[in-house]
Amino acid sequence: MGRRPAKCTICSHEKRSQIELGLVYKVPMPVLARRFGGESLRRHRHNHISPQVAAAILEAQKPSAIDLEALQASESEGLLSQLVSQRARLQTHSEMASELGDVRSAVVCERAITSNLELVGKLLGQLVQRHEVRSTSLLISPDYLELRATLVRALQPFPEAARAVGAALHAMESKAAQNIREAKPPLMIEAKAESSA
Repeated sequence: MGRRPAKCTICSHEKRSQIELGLVYKVPMPVLARRFGGESLRRHRHNHISPQVAAAILEAQKPSAIDLEALQASESEGLLSQLVSQRARLQTHSEMASELGDVRSAVVCERAITSNLELVGKLLGQLVQRHEVRSTSLLISPDYLELRATLVRALQPFPEAARAVGAALHAMESKAAQNIREAKPPLMIEAKAESSA
């Protein structure tokens, strides 16, 4: 019976993505070992970081745009490195799915890559969400006023119907006017002019 290969501790390491970034960018093994305590760093690099994965990580994050020492110093930047590694793996999966003709999986990977990019953009403050609320009174809406005039003209030959619609419109407009009156006015700060003696 053959001996089972040892389980890779790096694959299950909580900071796997940072370790893989360090391995791909050729951070010296003693530095990585001190930081992450990895006795299986070489084995993980040899067995689990294929040239395709390394290329995907390099493509996802150019070496000039990342400072590994600063990245390892801060946990918030650790999140960024995990997202970069995740995106690299997703790009590899997307390319593989495309090569195999699996369009559905490729599209799913592309959506995940887009979500990853959105999250990175938010993390870096490049994406900002703005919410704007506008309130327009029915009484001054051009579309409503045009509709009202059209109804009144169309109902002129039918006096009874015109009175019923007119009463309904009047009730609706009165209610809208009441709501406007009851709305709190904006806070105004008034300053009194000083009288010169």
